[in-house]
Amino acid sequence: MMTGNAAGRALFIVAFALLAGGSTISAQTPEETVTREELTEFARAHMAIADVRDEFHGEVARVHDAEGRLRAREQVEERIATVLEEQEMTRERFDEITLLISLDGELRALFDSILVELAEEGTER
Repeated sequence: MMTGNAAGRALFIVAFALLAGGSTISAQTPEETVTREELTEFARAHMAIADVRDEFHGEVARVHDAEGRLRAREQVEERIATVLEEQEMTRERFDEITLLISLDGELRALFDSILVELAEEGTER
């Protein structure tokens, strides 16, 4: 089990490695690497994945054996893969955008406003 400091250092190392690893992310600002359209698709995927994970936590709470929990975990990973496929987004790109949002306050603010817009659209239907 990692302490808070160790977890923070690990997250920093991962973020630094991704940014310094020669990817296009390090050569461009987040605004250049994520369009509003892509961020909207990401937000849709994010919302759907949150729903899948919420269902998983409810299901796994009712499972008391390790084998059943493993099956539930495999099913949630399959459902997440389906969500990403429906949004035409790879897991890697989803993770990249997640990182960018966590590092850039303006991008995070745009993401939050898109989430509000999508939630409002959902309540109008």
